[in-house]
Amino acid sequence: MASKFRSEGSKPRRVGAPRRAIKRRLLVVCGGARTEKDYFEALKDKYRNSAVTVKVRTDTRSPLHVVETAAELFESGNDDFDECWAVFDVDEFDRSANANISSNLTQGINVARRRNVHLAISNPCFEYWLLLHFCDHAGHLQDYKAVREKMKPHVPHYDKSGIKISDYLNGVHAAIDRARKRDEKQQPPGNNPNTAVWRIAVQMAPGK
Repeated sequence: MASKFRSEGSKPRRVGAPRRAIKRRLLVVCGGARTEKDYFEALKDKYRNSAVTVKVRTDTRSPLHVVETAAELFESGNDDFDECWAVFDVDEFDRSANANISSNLTQGINVARRRNVHLAISNPCFEYWLLLHFCDHAGHLQDYKAVREKMKPHVPHYDKSGIKISDYLNGVHAAIDRARKRDEKQQPPGNNPNTAVWRIAVQMAPGK
């Protein structure tokens, strides 16, 4: 990571000279193949927030792999990131019938704590974050199919392989408020339903 100390040969800043605005650099590694990455990239294009730079990557393997990828990119120091995030769902990786899958989720959470990776987990899935753009749903949601049913009145032709960001832009700040109220006092992965994606979105969308 770049040094924070001024070199001996550099000139001191002139008193009263304006300070250059410092951008925060965020690394976001998503466990989904398309939906999450498409959403964050569209959010970048919409708001063009001059206070933050966001680089989005994907790793479609398990939560543990997503966390490890985020940690390795962050620790390499190549882009001098201020913080890194791992974004993934619970529904595919927390089935009590499969102890190995549940263990992988737990391992990912534990590794994130040790390696300074922030978690933006959605329980049961990322689509719950999208649903919050339209309504404040607090009832239990079994899985992706259950969330998809709740989304139908708002986005009848939802396709996770290619979302239309225009469907969601008017509700970004509402989703942030709704998700924040449910998530702030919870520990990862949070009670169903829950999503911590707002913690990234609030840094990208000015006004919140």
